[in-house]
Amino acid sequence: MNELEEMARKLRNEKAKKWRDNNKEKVKEINKRYWLNKAKQVLEKKED
Repeated sequence: MNELEEMARKLRNEKAKKWRDNNKEKVKEINKRYWLNKAKQVLEKKED
């Protein structure tokens, strides 16, 4: 079962890498939104 899980992980990673390579602008926007939300969460914690 471990071999099957490892193969599935490799295939998923490969597909994700291809998508990221083909959608660099989307990746950039996703990362920007992620870090903006993280910053908001930090500010909200400091206010409490």
